Formats: sequence, C-alpha cells, structure tokens
Amino acid sequence: MKKITMMDNLTLYVNKREYKIEIDEKFTKVTSLDQIEDLEHALPGFFDIESISRQNNKVYLVYSLPEGYEPLEKAKRYVPVIKLQLIKNLLEIDPLLESDGMTYLDLNNIFFKNFKDIKVLYRSNGYLPYNKDISTLDQYKLFVLGFFSDKHSYKRFLINKDNLLRKENNEFMFAVNATTSFADLKTLVDVELEKEQSSFYEKAQFKEDSRKKGFKRKIYLWGLGALLLVLLFAGGIKQVEKNVAAEFKTELAASKLENELTLAVASGDTEKAVKIMKDKEEDPSVIAKMLVQAGKYDDAIDYDKTIEKEVVNHLYKTGQKEKILELKSNSTFLNFEKEIVDFDSENLIAKAPLIEDKDTLKRLALAFLEHDNFENANSVLERLKVDNSGVFKLSDKEIKELDQYVKKAEFEINIKNLNEQIATLKQTDTLEEEESDTLKREEEIKQLENKLVELQQKLIKLNEKIGMDA
Repeated sequence: MKKITMMDNLTLYVNKREYKIEIDEKFTKVTSLDQIEDLEHALPGFFDIESISRQNNKVYLVYSLPEGYEPLEKAKRYVPVIKLQLIKNLLEIDPLLESDGMTYLDLNNIFFKNFKDIKVLYRSNGYLPYNKDISTLDQYKLFVLGFFSDKHSYKRFLINKDNLLRKENNEFMFAVNATTSFADLKTLVDVELEKEQSSFYEKAQFKEDSRKKGFKRKIYLWGLGALLLVLLFAGGIKQVEKNVAAEFKTELAASKLENELTLAVASGDTEKAVKIMKDKEEDPSVIAKMLVQAGKYDDAIDYDKTIEKEVVNHLYKTGQKEKILELKSNSTFLNFEKEIVDFDSENLIAKAPLIEDKDTLKRLALAFLEHDNFENANSVLERLKVDNSGVFKLSDKEIKELDQYVKKAEFEINIKNLNEQIATLKQTDTLEEEESDTLKREEEIKQLENKLVELQQKLIKLNEKIGMDA
C-alpha cells in the first residue's frame, strides 16, 4: 500500500522500499534535466538517487532504500534518551553543511538504522526547492524541537513554534530555542543527553534496600525489562527497533564506567580518567583526545605526538590560539604555528614556501587577512588552490572554501585601490583646474564611490557567509 506525505512543496510517495519525490516545475528552476544530473553523484550522509525524470511539468526523483532504514518520524515515540542520542548523531553528520543547506530536516526525509547509521533522502543543488528562507541554525533548532516533542509534530513547529513552546513548557526546549550558534546547540544536546543517560541508568540500578533483601538481581532485571518494554512497545518489535534496543542495552551496561570517567574528566582528575581509559584498553589517540578536551594540551602531546594538529585546531575553534605559544613541544609543525600566532609579516613571508601542511597554510593566509596583508594572503591561497605538486590534496569542499577566501582577498585589494584612487582625486589641486575638468573629476569620484559601496556590500555578505569580521 502506497503512503503519501508532503515536505514543503514536495510530494513523497512511499511504496515498500521505493521512495518517489514529485516536484511541480513551477517550484523549481529546472529547464533541462542536465541542470540537476549532478544530484546523481554520491554525497556522504545522503542516499543515492536511482533515477531522475521529467513528465507532465513535474520532476521525479526515485530512491531505493536499503533494508532496515526507517524514517525518523517513527522514532518520535522513543524515550528521550534515545531521541537525544539520535539528535546528537544527526548534528555530528551535519547534513546542512554537506548539502550547502539545500535539503529539508523534515522527519520523513531523515532515516535511521541504529544510533549511528543516519542518512538523509532528498537534497537540492539550487535548481530544486529547499529551505532557503530559514537559517541553518533555525532549521536545526526546529528539527530538535519537532523531534524531541511528544505532543506536537515537526511540521507544526515550522508554522507555530512560539505558541507550541509555551504549551510544551519544557526547559530543554526553551534552551534549544534560545541558542545562538550551532556549537552551542550541540553542547546543549550533549549536556541534556548526559542528564538523561544518568537518569535512565539510575532507574535501572539496584536499590540498596533491595540488595539487602537479596533480590537485587530480580529487581534490576525487572526494572530494565520494563524500561525496554516502554521503549519498544508491547508486541510486534520491528528489526530497526531491535537494532536500537540492542545498541542501547550495550551502552547502558557500560554507563557506570562512563559516568565515573565523565566525573573524573569534569573534576579535572585526568590521572584517574587516563587509568579508567587504560583499563578499558582505549587506543592512545582516544586518551590523548580526552586530555585535549580537558585542557591538558602538553600532556596530550606527550601521550600521543600525532595529536598536535588536533590541539591547534581545538585552540583555534575555542578562541584560544594564543595558548599555542605556551605549548612545550618544539616540533617543526608547532614552530610554524607559533610563528603564525606571533605574526611577524616578513618572517612569515620568508617561511611560507617551507610550509607543506594545508591547514597550517590556510591559517597563515587567514592571519595575513586579519592583519590586512591582502596581497600575501591571496598569494598563499592561490598556492593552496593551484596545487600542481599534489602535496595538499584538497577536497572539493576545501577548494570551494578557499575560493571564498580568495574572493575576500580580491575584494579587500580592490577596495583598498579604490580608496586610494578616490583619495588621490580628492586631493588634486583645483586652483588652476578648468570647470569642465572639475565636473569630470567629481563625476569620476562619484563613479568610484558607487563602485566602492557595491564592493563593500559584497564583502559584508561574503564575510557573513564565511564567518569573518569585516
């Protein structure tokens, strides 16, 4: 039996494992199927398209889903701890980043097989509809609210969020709505997940008085069984639910040790944390990452030398790049990074050809940009882009990002040149100038100023897009 549902201006037809999306051409920019054939190329986190066709003024996208995947809409009935884990993993996948924001976070467009295996169905390339009127952050917030809520659907939150939030009266949902960045949203979900995991674990723990009465195991099994029954619903358990249940049961069994580890890290007792992780036979790289998150950067590098790059990335992401200068390691990589933070323009210009790490070179370019040294920034960025030696091996996504920084550098250079031209014209000695020459010069200044304003507007929009200050 076919099922039909709507996602914005898309109609979704479901027939067993076949999913067909129908889009009226009036909602698209498609004049030829060639314009959307690139959607057939695989993209991480998205299902492959089986076929694209056009008929009777409609565009059709057909997908054949592998066994075991179910739409996230079916997981709305799960307990909060499960839903939060699915939310956390979707945010890690970040489908809006992968698709340049050209998809929908509708619960019928997202599919899961277990906690970690989550994929999205539909995406656009700009010629087909997508949620372009809602910011990326707001889309994620609406997704979290619509999925986490037991009372209201995702589609209702899209239309009437504020009124529904008042009805929900839920602190976590209020906090989601108040977040101002994607990073804050992820952190908020992580904290709420830890709270729910602890709560769930406590409900399934042995009671001290039960232990004394000698039927501790019986009560534990009854409590865990009852909770899993609530999770899985009595009768007719589907395979996807079995997968989630099995994975959750495994995580629950390890939660006590994880709680001890969390407490050790939170209290700054990294020695105890390292001991617990060694007992769990964790890989040294995992232990080093824990030390990075705990702020023990030198300890992390001593434990695993290869963590240096992650330490630098972490310090930049958390706005603490000055701490790079305090790191004890004097490796070639870190010495370059320290010099970038210290920023001696002439020294860096001389050292630039020696740098062969693409992330370090990118940070060098950004440092030049931040210090208004746009010509050298452009030179470094072009070296990264035109990588004839094949040293850097940039992905398409990285090349696209570099293009934006190159464009910024070019805008800045052009703006600087225009300002200089305008200043020169305004400083021209007009005492012996003919009236016609004065009018001509003023007209030239006006044209240059109009061009300057246009470039500045483009620069502002580009800075917003790449997240840099003007």
